[in-house]
Amino acid sequence: MTFSKFMTSASAEPGRARWPRIAAALAIAFGLAAGSVVAAAPAPAQAANGGYCSKQVIYYPSAGTYFVVPADSNFNVLCRLDSGANSIAVKALQGGLNSSCAVSAGLAVDGVFGPATRAALIRAQQKFGVTADGIYGPNTARAFKWKTTAGTCRSIP
Repeated sequence: MTFSKFMTSASAEPGRARWPRIAAALAIAFGLAAGSVVAAAPAPAQAANGGYCSKQVIYYPSAGTYFVVPADSNFNVLCRLDSGANSIAVKALQGGLNSSCAVSAGLAVDGVFGPATRAALIRAQQKFGVTADGIYGPNTARAFKWKTTAGTCRSIP
């Protein structure tokens, strides 16, 4: 008896009986029906990997230098901020927008994401080459240039 014959006669037959049930279970689990795939709606350009920014964290790109960035409650720096937000995370964003690495916005660092903060963010997004939608999200966070304590401009990797 050859190996292929052994597989056909001994192992494959029981597996063939189970395969339709396994395929049906997988189709149900993944939402597939009658050979069609249901596509999810595309995510917005600034969809957050983390949650809504509610904190600020100190980011250390290298020894002896740091900058302050917005973060969510799990300290994820790829979070989201938009108009109407009122938190310490907005203060971090406003400070970044005021720096010469961004747009030297001259914003009051008050923690309120109002029209002036949104306008400054749009200018910064245009400068950094990301979608200028006035929403601070992962794309903006990665492209944003923060001024470090050493006076250099750095991005979040």
